[in-house]
Amino acid sequence: MRYECVKAKSLLSKREMLAEDWFHINRSLNAYRGCEHGCVYCDGMSEYYHVDNFTSHIRIKENAPEILRKELRKLGFSSQQELETETLWSFLPEDDATRLTMNTPRRIVIGVCGGVSDGYQPAEKEHKITRQILETLLDFRLPAMILTKSDLVLRDIDLLKDLNEVAFANVVFTITLHDDNKRKIIEPRASSTPDRFAALKELRKAGIFGGVMATPIVPWIGTTYENMEGLAREARAAGAEFILFGGMTLKPGRQKDHFLSVIRRHFPEKADKIRSIYADDNRYGNPMWKRQPINTMLLGHEICKKVGIRDRSVRHKLPSEHEANYQVLGILLDIVFYQRYMLGRPWSMCKPFHDLSIKLEKGVEDLKVLLEEGRLREGLSINDELASIVRQIIERGTCQYMENLLSNLSEYEIENQALVISDEESGD
Repeated sequence: MRYECVKAKSLLSKREMLAEDWFHINRSLNAYRGCEHGCVYCDGMSEYYHVDNFTSHIRIKENAPEILRKELRKLGFSSQQELETETLWSFLPEDDATRLTMNTPRRIVIGVCGGVSDGYQPAEKEHKITRQILETLLDFRLPAMILTKSDLVLRDIDLLKDLNEVAFANVVFTITLHDDNKRKIIEPRASSTPDRFAALKELRKAGIFGGVMATPIVPWIGTTYENMEGLAREARAAGAEFILFGGMTLKPGRQKDHFLSVIRRHFPEKADKIRSIYADDNRYGNPMWKRQPINTMLLGHEICKKVGIRDRSVRHKLPSEHEANYQVLGILLDIVFYQRYMLGRPWSMCKPFHDLSIKLEKGVEDLKVLLEEGRLREGLSINDELASIVRQIIERGTCQYMENLLSNLSEYEIENQALVISDEESGD
């Protein structure tokens, strides 16, 4: 393993994401370039990311905290120390203090790790770049979302608790295989499955938000009912807020070649089936949907209902966000997700909900006040149908549109279950 300290020129992703319905982040970053966990399905190995020796040459961005501070200031944020020394809010008249508060930019959620590389890979033990990044976010009182396959995150539980008090901290574990012997083959240098669940349980007991991304589920290996139900039950036992199942992409080139070589060596009976799913060499690595053994998300939805755990990631409330706005935005994002990823409906059906989600996330008046004053439709510039949906969510926490969606999902689950039973009977 080769380690190299480098100077980063930039850190945060350039484009701000709004209404992002998988991880609920607005900006992301990577403390390291490359990842020594060596997960055989990892996108980072592909030519698309232009990183050679991705799993054996780790570049450590030693100036990452300094760059992050500069970029956050450029976005208009101030650290606590800067606020205390420069604005002296405690000595200002109330009107002036309110004005300053209103002029500060909307709080954003930073995806600290889990993009192309894991911020808690073994290199973090010595270099502590991710910890320094969390210290920076604490100073700026900005919430963090962490996606990891390592129980090393427990080292920073003190820092995460502090961040959770002033903003929020959300720690999500990627866990794809209940059988740890199979996990050792697919994710060779990541923490064990039991260790990840144990770490999640400890974080949840400490009051820190968290859940499970059961993504990517490897076709024919992880898509068994036994594996997926086992993961869901362990997640619930660990206190996870959710478990989100998803499929696997396999970009053509060295990523696909490496993955299939491992499968041929350890799961030879599955190799031809898996290869056939990605035979068209889609540039994004998308599978040929009709060749997949099951619809992973639909089966996951069914299992989650059975086990009693949410099947969707949670969007957590930002500091100073109105309760009604938070509640409505969460439901709207769920509607977009279910329509787009589970039911495969056209984007034209999702777009009105997505557009309104963006508007709410940017910040609007308190929706409860708009409703009480009869200004909901005009205040949001929406049609009667959307206004009715928003009103229902405010008044009863859900809406008929969502209930109809869930009913449609149940119908699809019956078909999906038939496919699973057929697959099990064939002995595959």
